[in-house]
Amino acid sequence: MKRHAYLILAHCRFGQLRKLVMLLDDPRNDIFIHVDRKAAFDPAGWDSLCRHSRLTFIKDRIKVSWGGVSIMRSELALLREATQAGRYDYYHLLSGMDLPIKDQDTIHRFFDANSGKEFLNFWKFKSTTASRFNYYTLFPEGAGHFATNLMNNIFKGLQMAVGYRINRDVDFRFASQWFSITDNLARYVLTREDWLEKIFRHTNTCDEIFLATLVWNSPFRDSLYIKDETEAHIVNESNMRFIDWTRGESIRHPWTFRAGDWDLLMSVPHFWARKFDENIDNEIIERIFAALRPRD
Repeated sequence: MKRHAYLILAHCRFGQLRKLVMLLDDPRNDIFIHVDRKAAFDPAGWDSLCRHSRLTFIKDRIKVSWGGVSIMRSELALLREATQAGRYDYYHLLSGMDLPIKDQDTIHRFFDANSGKEFLNFWKFKSTTASRFNYYTLFPEGAGHFATNLMNNIFKGLQMAVGYRINRDVDFRFASQWFSITDNLARYVLTREDWLEKIFRHTNTCDEIFLATLVWNSPFRDSLYIKDETEAHIVNESNMRFIDWTRGESIRHPWTFRAGDWDLLMSVPHFWARKFDENIDNEIIERIFAALRPRD
């Protein structure tokens, strides 16, 4: 039996996180969760949530900041915990505000049929993307705060003015943060932790860059799963995640799905969708949970 590891980054909305865990509970899956150290969270009582999957919470929780290098470190911590627990055919990174939109049998059949492929969704660079990694960032955890972001931008402007750059010899790439990767790639990533720390510790918003760059400059590039690039972007997610940026509340955040999106969510070919928020629309969460919850 092929086994999968689900890696979840969580920071809030623990009621819907419980539903996500229950939807992933399957004899073929184990679940690993990193909860932001800033969050008030007690894992007591979660042990009985899963009937089939092993549920593990990362003990050494990291304080996570939006756009910070701490996100990369949290993902690496999840990969480290999961690979130490065993060997899995695939490692799927999700947010605690994601939900599956297909049943586990469908998901496992697909990955069995595409065994050995790596699932990352590469994007074209935006005009401002290179500034994330070409210039030294004074406060790598400060992108989400006005004062530190302002100081970062001022210092970045000074570097531009004098022609100073860092990381000149790296071929950077840009992709969605969320991935499904093989055991071989997961373990390769962990062998490159020192390099990743060296390159990205003083960059900005590297969560969409570090893994894409590493994979692109490795033999695993030849194993990437590529969908038809002529398809509309909203359905062309080579990582099999459905994320609607066309209706996003801002350039930083994708659309939060509502009850009116049910038909859309059920019609797309993807396996997971983000994002959902029980405080904005709990009806869509409950409906997905009722439709996909295992009955045994």
